[in-house]
Amino acid sequence: MDLRSLRYFVSAAEQGSITAAADQCHVAQPSISNAIAQLESEFGLRLFSRGKKGVALTPDGQIFLSEANRLLTSARQMEARFKATSKTPLHLGIHSQLASHDSGYLLQVVAKTLGDYRLDVQVSPAQAPDLWLTSARLCPTEYRFIPLLDQEYRLLAPTAWPIAKPVRMEDVLVYPWIDRLDCELRDHFLDLVPMLAERTQLKVDTEDLAVSLVRHRQGVTAMAVSDDIEDQWPDLQCLPLGDVMPEPFRIRRLGVALHPKTDPDVARLLGR
Repeated sequence: MDLRSLRYFVSAAEQGSITAAADQCHVAQPSISNAIAQLESEFGLRLFSRGKKGVALTPDGQIFLSEANRLLTSARQMEARFKATSKTPLHLGIHSQLASHDSGYLLQVVAKTLGDYRLDVQVSPAQAPDLWLTSARLCPTEYRFIPLLDQEYRLLAPTAWPIAKPVRMEDVLVYPWIDRLDCELRDHFLDLVPMLAERTQLKVDTEDLAVSLVRHRQGVTAMAVSDDIEDQWPDLQCLPLGDVMPEPFRIRRLGVALHPKTDPDVARLLGR
């Protein structure tokens, strides 16, 4: 038994859902499920009954929840009383290719997980940092990559511009193309659709600028995005490129990369 497993259990009990607990704890669902399974095995108890609408505490689970909350409260009190106020610094670099929305989300997850450390954050630092926020494709070879977020490459266009589905590049090329110089698959796109070079209206070097130009109806572009992008910017349409891009290239995996000399406790806290 460890405090993290107890926290995962308490979150699942309070949320009534493994999925909601995973979101609250900023971890994958299997981390919550495995922690609960280990507690049930260790104590020989059935803590939850599981149904279509989520999970509910069993009578044993209700008693266990009370004890878990008591232990976690005691742990927090001990930490506040005895823990040194100084925090170990970690140099964290952010690849400039990441959009501010994505790097902000990743930084939030890492900062919460590494709460005992002070993060000194720089964009594209000159010296090798302890940690990188980056993509799997851009991860330096000597670093160890830990995935945190998967994105899919999609076509971004203003909602007012008609584009047939499924996307065909011959339909897209009636509009100006925004060439993203920072895109890690830029050469692949140009090889796949050579006409893109002729239709290029603007060249930009950041994802944020590319999104802004599309929203202002200056052209269309391709970008790896998260599922919530249309909630963020309802004036954008994000169209799948399944018939255009081979599957190995459609997914971009974002995460944190660890330098070989980084404190092993950091990897442990990040779940690796």
